[in-house]
Amino acid sequence: MEVQEYIEISLDEFAHRVKSYKESGWRFSNLNGSTVGNEVEIICSFAKGQELENLLFLVKKGEKVPAVSPLFPSAFVGENETHDLYGVIFEGTILDFGGKFYPTSVPTPMNPSSLAAEQFLAEEQRAPASDILQAAPADELEQRAPASDEPHPVPVSDEEVANG
Repeated sequence: MEVQEYIEISLDEFAHRVKSYKESGWRFSNLNGSTVGNEVEIICSFAKGQELENLLFLVKKGEKVPAVSPLFPSAFVGENETHDLYGVIFEGTILDFGGKFYPTSVPTPMNPSSLAAEQFLAEEQRAPASDILQAAPADELEQRAPASDEPHPVPVSDEEVANG
């Protein structure tokens, strides 16, 4: 019978639990995050045989989480993903992409209240409008936009599609 358990812990307990799993022959399974209010809930999963245990804990803005990857190297993927999408900092990650694991248009898109997101917004507000938006001259915009009474051609055959 398969057993899956969710265990709520504190951030302070996390490093000790990870070490215990390593010493007891468990393997790392997954690490991910989810925004819960102004905090990030981390779920870190370990498996042994058909058992799966999921550690759940909350990380407040600015708190640092001990990295799992020094003991379970494959965890570097979840650590970098959770950093880039949620702004959680893992101390001691064995392969740290420095916020460039996932290219995103804004920092921590899954957690708009992270320190990185707040810093980005503050910098955007200080930037002159001309640096943020490059307005095109009105006559250039008119040349690009089709007139509203012109029909938009729709290809009806494979040949028309091939010929554009």
